[in-house]
Amino acid sequence: MSGHLPKASQDSHSYVAPCVWHCLKNKTNHADAMKVAVFGASGMVGSAFCRASVRRGFATEGFSYLHPVEVEGMASVIRLDLNDLDALERPLLDGWPQVIVNAAAISESDRASEDADVSQVINVDLPQRLAEISNHVGARLLHLSTDLVFDGSSPPYRSTDRPNPLSVYGKQKLQAEEEILGRCTENVAVLRITIVNGNSPSGRRSVHEKLLRSLFAGNRPTLFDDEFRQPCSCANVADALVELCQRPNLNGLFHWGGTERLSRLELGLRILQRFALPENLVDSGSRLDFPGEGARPGDLAFNLSPLEGKLNTRPATLAEQLEEMSIPDDLYDWFRDNSTDPSRYLRKFSIN
Repeated sequence: MSGHLPKASQDSHSYVAPCVWHCLKNKTNHADAMKVAVFGASGMVGSAFCRASVRRGFATEGFSYLHPVEVEGMASVIRLDLNDLDALERPLLDGWPQVIVNAAAISESDRASEDADVSQVINVDLPQRLAEISNHVGARLLHLSTDLVFDGSSPPYRSTDRPNPLSVYGKQKLQAEEEILGRCTENVAVLRITIVNGNSPSGRRSVHEKLLRSLFAGNRPTLFDDEFRQPCSCANVADALVELCQRPNLNGLFHWGGTERLSRLELGLRILQRFALPENLVDSGSRLDFPGEGARPGDLAFNLSPLEGKLNTRPATLAEQLEEMSIPDDLYDWFRDNSTDPSRYLRKFSIN
């Protein structure tokens, strides 16, 4: 880490969204709470963690750039361009958090490959810099990684198994793991997670949201029957991270996922069943028949030991994950017109 604050970070106001100042006034309410800084706070897992963190009573500071963080009770929300690594220092040195959580990533494999220079900054350089800063301020560092560090040839994978990533994204995430664990020898946990179910802030990022939007657009998706994953819930991952914030004895590299291994096709069919949508809306196919899809591991099932036996948080079952899924508001009318039993999902209304 640099010995002085770069010019880009001298004026922290330039990185704070105008809507944040109301939240900043409430900082005194968190005077005795654990201070947690969250990067990628507007993403699926990041926003879920923010909600879980606020519920636990942590003074939660979220960092985001392109998208707002719409979680009530945050200590503050800072608009920060994560490509500007020098700008990270000022708010973290000012805030001096006890825990830094990094949920920021360019996780779409195609995007990571097509714009490798940008994805390298977010997926590798950013976590490396956060590791340096966490050492400097004495903060615990929690970093999210991926099952895509493996090639899918020898499941179920333990955290001690040798990685062999096939994609640019998987290689970047493995490099980030190595950089972090090489810099932080204690008070750090790298959590590899599987494919994530849940509700994204945009209503467009999760597995079920992408599937429903493809159907809404009149497409007939092909779902692979030979690509196996062990899906997890973003809310459940968030609960595990909250617990790890308070478990400084749990350090190193861990695996986390759901309880069931299933193919992409099986997962898609279970989603359709959850919303009582016709199963004949999708086709079955093989990942080997789509070379344009890039290198896709065949089976990324996880062994969750030893973390599963050490946390009070339990891995989420698929039934629990399906129950959490919501229909995006702009697809609700389409859902009611196409579902054989619209009562399977009751629209949630917020009361202001």
